[in-house]
Amino acid sequence: MLLVSAFLLLLQTPVPAPATTPPPDPVPPARIELTTPFPVHLGSVGPREIREAVYGIKSTHDRPFHLRVLDLSLGLSLEGDQLAAPLQPGEVRRVKVKVDPSGLLGFIKGAVRLGTDDPGQPNYILRYDMIVRPEVSVDAERKTLGEVAPHESPELRFHFRREGGDPLKLVLASELPPHLEADLIHEGETGDLRLTLRPGRLQPGVAAGLEVLKVATNAPQQPLFTLYVDWRIVQPVMASPSRLVFTDPKTTLLSVELTARDGRPFRILKTEIEGQGFSLLDAPGPEAARQVLRIRRTGRTAEAMLVLRCSNLEASLKVPLRYLDPKARPAKGAVPAPSPVEEAGPRHTH
Repeated sequence: MLLVSAFLLLLQTPVPAPATTPPPDPVPPARIELTTPFPVHLGSVGPREIREAVYGIKSTHDRPFHLRVLDLSLGLSLEGDQLAAPLQPGEVRRVKVKVDPSGLLGFIKGAVRLGTDDPGQPNYILRYDMIVRPEVSVDAERKTLGEVAPHESPELRFHFRREGGDPLKLVLASELPPHLEADLIHEGETGDLRLTLRPGRLQPGVAAGLEVLKVATNAPQQPLFTLYVDWRIVQPVMASPSRLVFTDPKTTLLSVELTARDGRPFRILKTEIEGQGFSLLDAPGPEAARQVLRIRRTGRTAEAMLVLRCSNLEASLKVPLRYLDPKARPAKGAVPAPSPVEEAGPRHTH
């Protein structure tokens, strides 16, 4: 009984509550407020254009205190003794920060971090942002020559401009194809890359192109530009495809469709195949706005050329013919054999 009584008494004894951690001290209130929009937006800035960010700071403290600079972002400086005198209760002071964008590019964020001589106050961060323009700019990175007739030699220009006062120097850093000519024209802070397309130098069957050009500059932040130029050759009769390629050993018959660009009927005056390994199955027919010619592969010769004379064409229309044998792969370093087109003259004429 004594043991039972002792156990019941133990159950009735109140258990002391666990000790509670005292709440943390409240964050001290800010003692200044900004009287200007925040952050300060400086907008578009040139690569050497010095700007100024201005912050209006109002003291809400009940006694004077000093501000001091703890940290500055790259390119910032606080000139003079703007923070030498203490900030008085209720005083509004304009703090001017010099912003130098040298060496920066694109969208930039920065700040000034201020502290005070009052240990109970937090630090204050004055923020700004800007977009630093590139030192060298080009009017467009991609341009088009559009539709070009075989007898035309169209031109276009890429216009470059350098900010800051230094002269601009451009150098073409990529190799040009034979059908493209380039000239560099310099005039102080500006420069032009002038391009001329020579369709007469194109390989037969080439009907469109996208040129990729590299242009180097003397600007430290922009050593290289990549430019693009596209074009398309058009003439009264268009061949589709512009090149006839046999890729399957089992395929021996393909066709070329000839279409008048203006929709008017035309006549095929003459056809011939230069080279071996291919034959033309169709003789020229009557006038039509659309005509189809069938080509049969008769051997394993790699290349030949279908040459067409049409009533509405000043020059011959050439359609390359090619067979890509999947089993024939040239060894590394091997010199390719001469093209059958170069070795053989006209073989098939209608």
